[in-house]
Amino acid sequence: MISLSGTAIFWFIALGLTVGMVFKMYIKEEGRSMAANLTWGTVGAVVLGAIAILLELGDGMLFAFVGSLAVLFIANVFHQHHVEDIFGHVDMGIKIKKKH
Repeated sequence: MISLSGTAIFWFIALGLTVGMVFKMYIKEEGRSMAANLTWGTVGAVVLGAIAILLELGDGMLFAFVGSLAVLFIANVFHQHHVEDIFGHVDMGIKIKKKH
């Protein structure tokens, strides 16, 4: 039986950082920054992985992976600033007038 130790937490952190980096590379300019994705990916992985170990649902890596993806999805989907708002244009040729 695996216990919640420093080694398990290390692997949860490594998994969260990796998932956060890949998630940001996939969504590119949309969503949150790289630092925010790394932070939220790590938080999701550690929390869900620790819960899985404490509830004796296995070694926690699968739950850490799914938890990291879930937290990143929620953080990026409900992010309010899109590339259209930042740069003032969309790819369909429509110009958005900025308020001065």
